[in-house]
Amino acid sequence: MADRELKRIGRLSLVNATVDHAEQIADHLRLPDRIECMIHGVHPLEALTEPLVVEGARNYSLKVDDDCIAMCGVVPIDEMGYAGRAWFLGTGGVNVHFRTFIRGCKDVVDLLQGEYEQIENVVPATSHDTIMWLSWCGFMFEEETYFVNNQAMIRFVRCKNPKNNVYYLDKRPVVH
Repeated sequence: MADRELKRIGRLSLVNATVDHAEQIADHLRLPDRIECMIHGVHPLEALTEPLVVEGARNYSLKVDDDCIAMCGVVPIDEMGYAGRAWFLGTGGVNVHFRTFIRGCKDVVDLLQGEYEQIENVVPATSHDTIMWLSWCGFMFEEETYFVNNQAMIRFVRCKNPKNNVYYLDKRPVVH
C-alpha cells in the first residue's frame, strides 16, 4: 500500500512514519546514527519505533522516490506543549540523495517545530557534520557539555521565534 504524502519538496516526500518504515531503516542506519543509538543504549529499531507510541508525538518518514531514507519526529517534553524533543535517524540514502534531502530540511524542521516554542535534543560533541547541519537548520548550541553514558554531548535548541532565541547572546537562558 502506498504511503499518503503529507508534503513534497522536489523528489523528497514526507509521509507518516510506520513500523514498516522503521524496520526498513533500522538495519541500514548511517554510522553516526548507530553510534548515537549505542550511546543512548537502545537498538536502532527501538529508537525508531518508541516515538510511534508516545502520545502527542509527530513522526514522519522521508522518502526519495520510493526509497525510505530517514525517520524523524518530535515528542512532547512537557504537558503544556511548550517544548518538544526533536529526533532524526537516517540511512546512507541521506548521503546518496544529499541535494534532494538538504533542499527539504528547513521545511521539515519547520513542520517539526509546529506549535512548540522550542525543540531540542543532544548530539555527540564529536558529530561535526551533524552539528553543522543542525546549525544550518536554525538550531543553536549550548556551550555546556553534558554526558550520556560517559559520552560528551551538546544540547541544541531551536526557538519558534528566532528573535526570542537568546542563544545568540552569551550564556543567557531561553526567555520567551
